[in-house]
Amino acid sequence: MRVSIPTNHNYYEEAPLIEDQLKKEFEVKSLKKITSLFSSTFELTTKSANLKQIQIFDFKNQQNKLENDEQLILKLFSKENGEKGKKYIIQTGLFSGVVFHNGCQFNITSAYGDTFLKRMLNSINDIYIDTQEDKASKSSETNEFQNILAFLFIQSLEKAAVLGLPKAYQQQTQRSHKVRGKVDINAYLKHDFPFQGKLTTIFREQVYTQEIIDILFLACKKLEHNFGKAIHKKILGIYQLLKQNYSGTYADHATIEKAKNHSVLHNPMFATFKQVLSYAEIILKEQSMVSHNKDNSHVTHGYLFDISQLFEVYLEKLISRHFSDWFVTSQEELYVYNDMFFNRRMFPDLLMRHKETDHVIVLDAKFKKMRGEGRDVDRSDFYQIHSYIQYYQPDVLFGGLIYPFSEQIDPTKSHSSSLYGSSPQKTKFILDGIYINEKMTMQNIINSENEFLSRVEGLIDDRTQPSPSAPSYSHNTVQVLHSPQ
Repeated sequence: MRVSIPTNHNYYEEAPLIEDQLKKEFEVKSLKKITSLFSSTFELTTKSANLKQIQIFDFKNQQNKLENDEQLILKLFSKENGEKGKKYIIQTGLFSGVVFHNGCQFNITSAYGDTFLKRMLNSINDIYIDTQEDKASKSSETNEFQNILAFLFIQSLEKAAVLGLPKAYQQQTQRSHKVRGKVDINAYLKHDFPFQGKLTTIFREQVYTQEIIDILFLACKKLEHNFGKAIHKKILGIYQLLKQNYSGTYADHATIEKAKNHSVLHNPMFATFKQVLSYAEIILKEQSMVSHNKDNSHVTHGYLFDISQLFEVYLEKLISRHFSDWFVTSQEELYVYNDMFFNRRMFPDLLMRHKETDHVIVLDAKFKKMRGEGRDVDRSDFYQIHSYIQYYQPDVLFGGLIYPFSEQIDPTKSHSSSLYGSSPQKTKFILDGIYINEKMTMQNIINSENEFLSRVEGLIDDRTQPSPSAPSYSHNTVQVLHSPQ
């Protein structure tokens, strides 16, 4: 059994399923197996005991939110629906990928479509020039985890290989009419004496690191099997070079470890291949990511990406590239009440600090549904961002929550001219973000990004430019005030 649901789905139980819909969603004819999934409430969170069987992959190496707040991954339950029988409810959190539970494969997909997902994934490798749609065909067996992993591997390999594939110096031996390097005296005495016109020479030459070449090529072949040959279109030249230098043997665990720990990766020129190899290792080891293992059909396991974390990285890169006069930091650690037993640490998602004036902008990224309705603003998120803003006073120009909006953004309804709406402080509070939907092209998304950045620019200018009512002096007036009498 298999079903696909988007992230952050059905939070208000607004999309329950009835029996006929269950058959369609799970693509089965019998309800018996499906309804057993909902016979009792199943809830998988970041604090669940069986989370050990779930591998969650992060997009950054900073503070891990999973250690603090309990977050939903997947929840299944049913409710009585009067004469209509029961209604079945599937809820998801902010993790995208695949979960295998009780013989069923739950593919948790991005809520805003593949195009926006790829735009965010580009930010991981600082690639922003790809505006073309990816036409690589996917196997019906692939899941969201594999889709994300394939994209990350291709993008990181494309970037890492700009300076070439990893090479290291190795000692080579050659017997010919030409002298290259130094003559091997021992070989000369054994094989070339008396002299027959050929000499054995020893020299050092840069050659491709075989273990790394083999791992990368086999990962490419694995992706080709799942997604078709079109998956290689961005790295076609690299793929051909890998194919030419492939040793012809399948890489085992020892080969993978040797490749990951090879001394050539200490060379700054090839250091970026460390991340590429980590993706390649997962691709080659993902034996149970396509189909459920029958021997473990009752063990809940899976592979997930924290999409909310990806959204934070995406916004951080987007804002830092545009606002060159500002330092943009992510997850700055704040210590409060250090000497008290109730001491706490706080981590604002995005902090902008001007390089000259020390003005501050505090933003929290929320990869949650935002349709311009009050209930879409989570109470804890609302109080949390106000705490951050108060912490940085009086240097804060404005602060707020940043979402992927599913409706066009109206600043008159989402930008407050003062904190709390009635505070004498001039600090503004905003709800803003990037307008996005599943049908948008890459260029549409780029346009939405530019609109968001323009609104942020306008807010900065509004707070930093002198007020029109403030007194001003012309150049001549200043001269008169300072001229000797």
